[in-house]
Amino acid sequence: MSQNIILVTYDSLRADHCGFMGYDRDTTPALDRLADDGLVFENATASGVPTIASMTSVMTGEHSLASPEIGFNEEQRQQVTGRTTLAEVLSDAGYTTGALSPNPPASSYFGFDDGFDWFEDFLAEDKGVVERAWNKIFNRSIEGGAAATYLRLARNVIQREEVLRPWEDYYDRIRAWREQAEEPYFLWVLLLEPHHPWLPPKEYRRWSSRWDAYKSFRHYWEMLNSGWEPDFSEAEHRRLLNLYDDSIRYGDEFLARIRDDFADDDPAIVVHADHGEEFGSHDRYGHQPYLTEDLTQVPLVIGNADRAGRVERPVELRSLAPTIADLAGASHSFEADSLVADDAKRPWVASKVFAENQRRTAIRTRDAKFVAEPGRRELFDLTTDPDEQDDLTAERPEVAEAFEQAVAHHVASEQEKRAIRAAGDELAEGGEL
Repeated sequence: MSQNIILVTYDSLRADHCGFMGYDRDTTPALDRLADDGLVFENATASGVPTIASMTSVMTGEHSLASPEIGFNEEQRQQVTGRTTLAEVLSDAGYTTGALSPNPPASSYFGFDDGFDWFEDFLAEDKGVVERAWNKIFNRSIEGGAAATYLRLARNVIQREEVLRPWEDYYDRIRAWREQAEEPYFLWVLLLEPHHPWLPPKEYRRWSSRWDAYKSFRHYWEMLNSGWEPDFSEAEHRRLLNLYDDSIRYGDEFLARIRDDFADDDPAIVVHADHGEEFGSHDRYGHQPYLTEDLTQVPLVIGNADRAGRVERPVELRSLAPTIADLAGASHSFEADSLVADDAKRPWVASKVFAENQRRTAIRTRDAKFVAEPGRRELFDLTTDPDEQDDLTAERPEVAEAFEQAVAHHVASEQEKRAIRAAGDELAEGGEL
């Protein structure tokens, strides 16, 4: 029988805050144990920022491209619903599929439920006037409405929903699904630890305090109201890092629980983050749509899949779809490289992000990174400048030009593939070409 597979997505987990990646705090003991015997990718790169861009790529194996006339969110919705997803591939291969995602950008609102037999995202059901009104606020918030966003966050605080819902609140639902799910199964869980604001339960506060948790609300509003560029003191900065690390450790306990409770099923477990988090190294906090290493370098571990070791070459998260399909022995046509295929040797990876209809693209090799956005080009040597503070485009123009050409080729290739697929879709629907 095919092996059961569990995919765990941590929201906003930086790779350099994980023990198996060299962090000096014991934030990820369960993930470290999985890494000890599993396959570790030391230079895994998110294929987009924020969550919706990253998870669109994870589930479809494709980079996300946004058109100014369509809009970023609508483009993601069309890509998820219009392409074959990982869940659909595994369902066709005979897997029972289940998912739980309390984060709206990775919810049924954007089509992430496609292919899942069971999908829980806690979105309000249309049961009356109040809920219908709330749904309108929710939708406007997701689409970028400022006033609606504040109302949504206020409700989250009052009712402990979405980013404030701890994983222990819904763990029993995962267990209940497992009890009735036939094997083999594919389970995907997205955790909102360590997404901000950081409120780790008291039993997991190793570096922070209850007072820190209270003050974090004020810090969070400062970040939000300053455009995520607050002027924090060193003490405030340290307080947030302590809360973040405690939230990581709390999220890690979920993995420990899953490994214990699902041990008899002998599942392969794939763990990654959708993106990271900035803590002031570029005068920003949070995870706004930029492509710094703080945001794009993420942990990635494959455990209990008869593969072990550490891979230094850069890999991208959009490779997760073909990788998991290969682990399941499922036939697929994902265009990205599988991370467990013998010929997976691509020397560079790309990340993309869109903000206000502007495209940002980054090309990442093991030692260098090039970021391109309208009116701006930056080149960094990650071996000597891991925080990306020293732009080398003027000093190394020939290298910058080579990366520039690679970006242009990459974007043109993605656009060409998108145009061909759109034409094919129109033909299949009986339209005129």
